[in-house]
Order: sequence, then C-alpha cells, then structure tokens
Amino acid sequence: MTTQDNIRQYREKLDMTQEQMAEKLHLTKNGYAKIERGETALTVARLEQIAGIFDIDMSELLKEKSELNLLLGDNNHSNFHNHYYNQTQEIEKLQMTIDYQKELLTHKDELLAQKDKEIDLLRKLLNQ
Repeated sequence: MTTQDNIRQYREKLDMTQEQMAEKLHLTKNGYAKIERGETALTVARLEQIAGIFDIDMSELLKEKSELNLLLGDNNHSNFHNHYYNQTQEIEKLQMTIDYQKELLTHKDELLAQKDKEIDLLRKLLNQ
C-alpha cells in the first residue's frame, strides 16, 4: 500500500470528500486528487499538514510495503529545490557511521590498555 493509498483510506474513514480535503489544504479539488493518484510529489510539510487533518502521526501515512522515498523541499518564491532521500541509503549510511564509531571505540580501548601497560612498566622501572 502506498502513501497515497493511506491518505485516501484515512480520508474515507473520516467520511470526507476530496473537495473537503482540498479546502483544508488550500488546494483545488483537482490538486488534491493528484495527491491521491500519486501525480504530485509530497513534501514533508504537506504530509505533516495532511497528518494534522487526520490527527495522526505522519509515520502512519508513510507506512508502505515498498521502499520509501521522501521529497523534501523548500519553496523560496518561485525557486523550488527538491531533494530525494532514499530511506534504504540513509539507513546504510547511518549503519556505516555506527560501525565506524564502534571501530573508534575499540581503538580507544586498545590505546588505553597500551597506556596502562606502559604505566605499569614505568612504575616497575621506578621501583628498581
């Protein structure tokens, strides 16, 4: 099930028409219908707005079986910059960061152990 399907289902659960949703989102009926048909890229801001109307967490709208792609955008007058973030790639990057941090911690532990050995050796030399 896609995000658009989830939006349609929540709207229907609330017995709302597409026209009513369009009014709440300050869109034309056709503009809203394009959202449900998947013809309009959804920004995080728009998803938050829709989730607010349904009084649900945005993550409920995003639950889908396929890979998730979010369109993040900022609208500066007529300049619209879109960035697609692939969830799988982001998770892989985070996992690589976690793995790297684990390696750093392991290295730190090795350095501390080496330092302790050197301190012990120096103490022995002082006590001779």
